[in-house]
Amino acid sequence: MAENDLKQAVEAALAKPPQRIMAITLDDGRRAWLKRIERLSLRLRIQKGDPARAFERERAGLAAFAASGLPVPEILLEGADFLVLADAGPSLMGLLRDRGGPDGEVLRAFAAAGAGLGQVHRAGFSHGRPTPRDVCWDGRVARFIDLERFSPARHSPYWQAWDVVIFVQSCFSHWPNDSRCADAMLAAYAQAAPEGARTRIAALSRRLGWLGRLSRLLSRLRPKSRELRAVSLTISRLTQL
Repeated sequence: MAENDLKQAVEAALAKPPQRIMAITLDDGRRAWLKRIERLSLRLRIQKGDPARAFERERAGLAAFAASGLPVPEILLEGADFLVLADAGPSLMGLLRDRGGPDGEVLRAFAAAGAGLGQVHRAGFSHGRPTPRDVCWDGRVARFIDLERFSPARHSPYWQAWDVVIFVQSCFSHWPNDSRCADAMLAAYAQAAPEGARTRIAALSRRLGWLGRLSRLLSRLRPKSRELRAVSLTISRLTQL
């Protein structure tokens, strides 16, 4: 990727009305992504926190993962308030949508995500909020994005177990009647994860049993809520590890 071509494309993108994420197409047809600090209303800042701090957490997470050889997009260019990331392919959510269901390619991608998350944990890190929206697949490597919740204070086996709970819960939120994507991820994760990870995940899930029971009760009031249904499905699945 020619440096001058990239800089010119970024300068042109920065001159446009700000967007949190913007695709940049270079003269040779390749694509990169410009990511900027999110602009939030006061209400959303209260709900989501300081977007500038979240942006710096992501920058730190991308750098830390890359320095450890973990799968994240390359930072092609950066400034005080922006990052330019190499295209890493569609997210797992986008891939599944485009292919119309969990075919072989989709399951390979979810398995790669599980193996990658196991590598992240084996290296001593946690992601913070890994979901199928936060993993990209280029047909060869699953790369992690959206590291706004990266925090050195959470690099522990406990928070690593939460990474897995969050990923599986997201799977069941979107696909409550089909566990193949979650199963592919978990099988590959088990092979790559640190020793004792499965035991810790199962133990955490058992401690969350009360939440599963509560979600089932609340589901009677909101029977169409996939999020509530996903809680009990997740806990049931992960206690079997």
